[in-house]
Amino acid sequence: MSTEQPARITGLLRTAADRAFDAVRDEVLARHADLRAAHVQVFSGGPIDGLRVTELADRAAMTKQSMHELVGHLERCGYVRREPDPADQRARLARLTDRGRALQETAHAASARLHLQWRERVGDARFDALWAALQELAGLPGSPPERLDALRGRAATVAASRSADGAGARPATQ
Repeated sequence: MSTEQPARITGLLRTAADRAFDAVRDEVLARHADLRAAHVQVFSGGPIDGLRVTELADRAAMTKQSMHELVGHLERCGYVRREPDPADQRARLARLTDRGRALQETAHAASARLHLQWRERVGDARFDALWAALQELAGLPGSPPERLDALRGRAATVAASRSADGAGARPATQ
């Protein structure tokens, strides 16, 4: 008799999400040695340019205080600058610098490579069904995943620049 417990939906989803985040994080940190894993989480919800720290914190499911510290570090390292929000002078917007745009593109390229790997692993039909089911369960609009040609282009662009600029890997644990 087997002593293995059946997978629980939350554990299964968490394991898949952790593996996805780990793959993207490791690739980003290999190119940006002045960052830690938490900084990658800032970019996990999509583009950040022009968003308030409160919006970034909500998307990353972390406290405003924690996000403020992360954005402060990104600012000190030259990835973002903060400027007043024209709609509310008390609020500040995170604006990407050239270095920040390169970081964001690295994160998006890593995500595109992961998307393509998972699609290849489970097949197009199953991946598309998974994508649609996750969007529905998350309460998000039912838009299809990014076009394959766009994903392949994004994945190849940063990979080519990595080999051209000689960016080497470093241990991803920090």
